[in-house]
Amino acid sequence: MLDKIIFFCAVVKSGSLSKAAEEFNISVSAASRWVAELEKEMGVSLLKRSTRRVSPSQTGMHLYEKFEPLARDAREMIEEVMSTGNDYIGLIRIASTPLFATEHLVDIISSFLIEYPKIKVKLFINPFPVNLVDEVDFSIRAQASYKGKIDHDSSDVRKRLVSEPLVTVASSRYLSQHPAPQSPEDLADHRCLYSKSLVGGNKWQFFLNGKVSIYNIPNFFECDNSEILKRLALNHAGIAYLPKSLVEEDIRQGHLVSILENYMASTFDINLYYKRREHYPARLSLFKDYLINNLEQRLVEKKK
Repeated sequence: MLDKIIFFCAVVKSGSLSKAAEEFNISVSAASRWVAELEKEMGVSLLKRSTRRVSPSQTGMHLYEKFEPLARDAREMIEEVMSTGNDYIGLIRIASTPLFATEHLVDIISSFLIEYPKIKVKLFINPFPVNLVDEVDFSIRAQASYKGKIDHDSSDVRKRLVSEPLVTVASSRYLSQHPAPQSPEDLADHRCLYSKSLVGGNKWQFFLNGKVSIYNIPNFFECDNSEILKRLALNHAGIAYLPKSLVEEDIRQGHLVSILENYMASTFDINLYYKRREHYPARLSLFKDYLINNLEQRLVEKKK
């Protein structure tokens, strides 16, 4: 019965009998029989079936909400016991902003998997927040911060991985055709390139003499990928607001020009988020420390 309840939870989570059956390596007919037998043993209807999707009944959702946290804790305790030696095993689910994944995370994961071959990793490239625990174990997100900013309360643990200035840039050709802004207010007359997930969308923050001001920029072009925004700026399409490390080489070579330098901008922060847990799986603790230590080494080497 416990096996069937665990399977039922997988059906609810995936919204599909066939997907849950594939996960458990059984046939769809066997999957349907398991659920039917569970409903008969419990004397209640657990699923509402349609031609395209299955969804839990009110009773089924109650069972899922009560049992899934217990099943998750049991899985973590089993994996913790199995990893009491140096033989780490299990799955790690990571969501990351595209820029950090390209710049650092993929290389770090590569070396991690070579060193710990029994650990599996699922990497999701997503610039937006995700549901920790239910969807991933770690979420790596980018956000802008500035003096006086108040973070929302959260039960998640946050570890800052990277912090650097955001700079406002455009190409020389663009600035020859559009007079360079002398203050953030002048951005209203320009083509601005922005990322909703990076710096609050079309609200750019600057401060001068300790005073913070937020400016609504024109909705000219939006894309949640910093590399694409840089490419557009290099192609003379407008003004972008990007992490310094991403554009400093282009500025040095004269491909881009830094503007509004008298106005200190926000900082670009990469944060690692994870849930507080009573039973923290050994593989997750191992990866967290591995990520932080290897990233610190990469950043030190980059400055040399």
